[in-house]
Amino acid sequence: MPKHPRILIVDDEPNVRLMLRTALATAGYPTAVAPDGETALGMIQAEPCDLIILDLRMPGLNGLQTLSRIRELGIDVPVMMLTAHGSIPDTVAVMRLGALDFLSKPITPAELRVRVAEVLERQHAVNRRPIKTTPAPSFGFELEMARRALNRGKNEEAEGLLRAVLAGSPGSREAKDLLDRLLARKEREARGAFPLLREWFPGGQAL
Repeated sequence: MPKHPRILIVDDEPNVRLMLRTALATAGYPTAVAPDGETALGMIQAEPCDLIILDLRMPGLNGLQTLSRIRELGIDVPVMMLTAHGSIPDTVAVMRLGALDFLSKPITPAELRVRVAEVLERQHAVNRRPIKTTPAPSFGFELEMARRALNRGKNEEAEGLLRAVLAGSPGSREAKDLLDRLLARKEREARGAFPLLREWFPGGQAL
């Protein structure tokens, strides 16, 4: 891993750019900022960086479009997506384009530094592995995101991610086990709520 990885922050909100830049600068990361996707593309081509933190919702080129253009240029830089308005389709789409993490606003400076360090270390480990001639899709990142969603109690997000993994890798035992457990939990919760609903609505008229 580079001793001082250079990080590009792309966000249309000045206050967010300032917060992110300050949080990373205190950890010793050299940073650059861009207010939109077009500016970011020019900066990336002019000077390489080691990591991009890219806002998903921006005027003009949004984060997904910017990431797509980066990949079309053949630039394989690690990307972390940042948004307060993420959805399951967005999450799956950016992961398919190689985003390594999905950050939800607001994020504390301490959490940002930890997540950035994790991504850089993980990418460094990947770069050191021998290149395989026919790599098989592992969907490891999608599984990790699903586990995080389950830990945060975001069941719908977790279910969408797990179904996406199984669509691309039907033989994934871990994804199937997690989805089965999640669906069983949802069924138990639904059964547990039924007596309470009957108490609220005698005779079940409202059901």
